[in-house]
Amino acid sequence: MENKKHSNHILLSNRVAFMVIGCLEAAWSPIVPYVKNTFSLDEGSLGLLMLCSGLGSVAALPVAGTLCSRYGAKNTVWASGFLMIAALFAISSLYSVWLTAVMLMIFGACTIFIDVSANVNGIVLEHRLSHHLMSGFHGGYSLGTLIGAALTSSLFSLGLVPWQAVVVMGILVLLAILYGSRGLLHRENLPSSNAAVSESGNKLGIPPLVIVVGLMCFVMYSAEGAVLGWGAVFACEDRGVDIRFAGFFYVAFAIMMTVNRFWGDWLVDRFGQRTIVAGGALLAATGFAVTALVPYAAATIAGFAMVGFGAANLVPQLVSFTGLIPGIAVQKAVSVINALGYSGILVGPVIIGFIAQHFNLETSFCCISVAILCVAITAFVILGKYSKK
Repeated sequence: MENKKHSNHILLSNRVAFMVIGCLEAAWSPIVPYVKNTFSLDEGSLGLLMLCSGLGSVAALPVAGTLCSRYGAKNTVWASGFLMIAALFAISSLYSVWLTAVMLMIFGACTIFIDVSANVNGIVLEHRLSHHLMSGFHGGYSLGTLIGAALTSSLFSLGLVPWQAVVVMGILVLLAILYGSRGLLHRENLPSSNAAVSESGNKLGIPPLVIVVGLMCFVMYSAEGAVLGWGAVFACEDRGVDIRFAGFFYVAFAIMMTVNRFWGDWLVDRFGQRTIVAGGALLAATGFAVTALVPYAAATIAGFAMVGFGAANLVPQLVSFTGLIPGIAVQKAVSVINALGYSGILVGPVIIGFIAQHFNLETSFCCISVAILCVAITAFVILGKYSKK
């Protein structure tokens, strides 16, 4: 009984680590329209500002795995969580666009440090317990996005300004970090840097399959970032929604993603990774098409909900699949796919912004829909060949 309680505590801590990222990222989403209006930014300039978060993320990737190995998942998550809250508070002050840019870089870097640590921690637990767990862990992220978006939007609707809303959110997240993530693994419990190296001795090369999975994550991170970074702007400017309620459009996405992730591991056990990943990508592509092509606010909510439900288990299962690929250490595999995946956060907002500037956001969302269709086809082929049911 004691061992079971200990295991449950460790599993909960892994979910809380993901939840911290989700809460803080989602708290940033409703602030985007305020930043845009305060500094009088057009879509292209806003896209460049969002680029700073991606720059921070990509800059952090080469050292994220090393930090996790050297200090352990627990210490890395604690330190990064504190820094992430401080950066978001500085952003919410709306003091200057340059301060916002610098803080977004710190914000993005801390996101990567927590993400890599939580994913490595999760893969180790999957291997120890011999169960699919990653969708449930990422469900913590989705629950965090739901809490962050709903709470921040509610605080705005009550008349609070951005920095006041962030103070409330920051206190809650600090408590979650201190008391909810105590069961994360220390460095001595994580695999050594050579733990996943295959018998071929390929210590420096990256298996091509890891690159393919990373590119698929690139598309999906870009898609999720499109809803996070541009969803509220799209609701305000293209669908005529009041700025105070624009954040609730992201809530629809977050609710469906949360629901589907918490039973995603059961779905994978029942239907297999191939069906869940390829089928989910098809649904997400359809959701973006509905959002772009049907000019009503209700259709936008429905489209975002479809994207959330369809995309829910794609990245978690791709990460889980990557952890089984021989020829590369677990920490390095996670860092590589995050390097490619988070490049979507780096490049995606800029591409979306410039397409919107020259055409419109509907066109941007249509382009994302086509890219996700390519993910569905690739997943159907690759996972059908390599993945277990």
